[in-house]
Amino acid sequence: MLEMLLFGYLITSVSGQGGADVVLSCSLVEEGSGMGGMGGGALFSRTPATLVLRNLAVTPDLSPDTLTPFNPPAVPDPDNIILEAKVESPEIPEADLLLHADCNEQEVTCEISRYFPRNAKEGSTEPAYFIGSLQIEGGGLSLTFILQTLPLDQSDRPALMQSKLELPLSQSGTLLTEVVFLVFSRSESHSAPLGGVALLDCGFRQQAPPPGRELGLEWRLQHRGSGRKVLEIRAGQMEAEEGPAVHVEREGSSVDAALLVGQGNASLTLARLKVSDEGTYICTVSTGLYQAQQVIQLHVTQPPHVSLSEEKLVFWDELPQKLSCHCKNYYPLDVQMEWFSVSSTDSEPRVLSDQVSLSSHRQHSDRTMSISSHLTLHPSAFPPGTTVTCRVTHPALDTPLSLSLTVETPEPDSYWMVLGFLVITVLFFYQVMK
Repeated sequence: MLEMLLFGYLITSVSGQGGADVVLSCSLVEEGSGMGGMGGGALFSRTPATLVLRNLAVTPDLSPDTLTPFNPPAVPDPDNIILEAKVESPEIPEADLLLHADCNEQEVTCEISRYFPRNAKEGSTEPAYFIGSLQIEGGGLSLTFILQTLPLDQSDRPALMQSKLELPLSQSGTLLTEVVFLVFSRSESHSAPLGGVALLDCGFRQQAPPPGRELGLEWRLQHRGSGRKVLEIRAGQMEAEEGPAVHVEREGSSVDAALLVGQGNASLTLARLKVSDEGTYICTVSTGLYQAQQVIQLHVTQPPHVSLSEEKLVFWDELPQKLSCHCKNYYPLDVQMEWFSVSSTDSEPRVLSDQVSLSSHRQHSDRTMSISSHLTLHPSAFPPGTTVTCRVTHPALDTPLSLSLTVETPEPDSYWMVLGFLVITVLFFYQVMK
C-alpha cells in the first residue's frame, strides 16, 4: 500500500516550497543459501522493508490537507528496515504518478537489494549502497535506482546498528540514504506495426558526475532463450573531438548520442520492423561506479487482410454451397474466426458452429500467417434475405473486423441465362468429343 506524506513541508523551509514524501512497503531481497528449493533452501530470501522517498515535487493542485505526516517509530527498533531516501538531485521523473497511485488504486511493486559498485576499492565499506526497483501497476513508470548511505552525526551518542544490515541508524531508527543514480522507462510494453518504426523509451539521471567520466549505453534483445546486442554507445560526458563511439549491430536502430549525453535520453529507435525484432529489450546505462537497466517488451503486429470467396450469395438449385473467409498476412498467430447469420425471423444473430472447417496455418517468408475458414450453406437453412457474416478478432485490430453477404433471390432471366450457358457448353463438348 502506498501513502502520501507531508514530511517535506517540515524540512524544506529553506527552499520555501513544500515537498511530499512517498512511503512504500518493499521487500529486501537477498541471495539465499539453497539451490532454488533443492536441499530445503531458497534461492532468494525476502525481508519486509519500508522505503521513504523524501521531497518529491508536489503539483500545485495537490492540497496539503490530503497529505499525512510521516512519523518514524517513537522507539527505534534495530530489527526494522526503514530506508529514508533523499530525492533532490537527481529527481525522479513522473513523480506525480507515484503521488497519485494510491488514489488511482494502482499497486506499486518495490524491491531493494544491496549493491556493490563497479570498480569499487577493495575493502571499502563506506558508504554502503542499495539498488531498488519500482513498478506502477498498469504501466506509466518503471524505475531502477541506486541509493548511497549518508554519514551520521554521532556527536551526541553512539549510533544504533540495524541488526540485519549491520549499518548505523539515525536517532529515529531509519537508514539515511540519497538517490545517486536512476534509470527509468515510461513504457514497459510497446506495440508497433510490421514494417513500421518503434520508439522504446529509456532514460537516466544522476548526480553531477566528475569531469571526463565515461558513459556507457547498451541495448540488447532477448527472445526465446537467445540474445543479441542491438546497439552500444561509449562516450565521455565532456565534449571530445572524436565524439561518442557508436556500434550498431541491428541495421536501422539508432540512439541520439547528443540527447544521451546532454539530457540522459537513451531511447532506442527501430526502423523497418520485422517479426524477428519482437522480444524483450534491455536498456543498460553505466557511468562511473553505477550501472542499472530497464526492460521493455516490444510486440510486432500486423492486422489481417480479410476477404470472402464470393461477391454474391445465390442458390441456383438445392445443392449446398461453400463460402470461405480468408484471413491473410497477420501477426501474431492469435486469431479467432466466427460465423453468424441473421434471417428475417431471427431476433438476434445465430452463431454458426456446425458445417464450419478451418484450414491449417500457412506461414509466409516474412513470418506472417494466413488461415481460411469454410462454411457449408444449405438452401433450406439460409432463405433469401439471410445475412451471413464472418467476424475476425486479432490483437492488431482495435475492434473485430466483419464481412457480410446477404442471400439473394435468383432472378428468372439470370436463371435462364445460366441454364442456356450450361446447355451450350454441354453441346460444344459433345460435338468436340464426337
